[in-house]
Amino acid sequence: TIPVLGTEEGVAFEEAAEPGVALGIALQLTNILRDVGEDARRDRIYLPAEDLRLFGVTEEKLKAGGIDPAWRLLMESEIQLALAFYRKAELGVGTLAPAARLPVQLALNLYREILYGVRSNGYDNYLQRAFTSKVRTETALPDRTSQPAAA
Repeated sequence: TIPVLGTEEGVAFEEAAEPGVALGIALQLTNILRDVGEDARRDRIYLPAEDLRLFGVTEEKLKAGGIDPAWRLLMESEIQLALAFYRKAELGVGTLAPAARLPVQLALNLYREILYGVRSNGYDNYLQRAFTSKVRTETALPDRTSQPAAA
């Protein structure tokens, strides 16, 4: 999407590409974590098998929706991974064309809030779908006074 959004004048595509890829990964991880229950009920598991094994979470346990300490640790580990990608992505927002910065930052902020929703639901993303409330959406808006004016 970077060729469509464009980069800041003087910023090479390659400089913006790595944070852009990081944002794509962060968004996808967030979708996976938000939709664990829905996907499991459809017999789909997108969590890495290696991570499931590492935390002792079996496919059967995942499909049954068991929320126990191992599940919570797995979810927190996956959330931390996604947050690391969001941090990397956020560093690249300033490399984008001025008109693209606000929508990209907003998408980043809103999706990151979903991860906090998974946490606040006690990591029960099997029966509860995390979302960003209206209040959290409003607080996720970036400070427009720090955004350069579009050309």
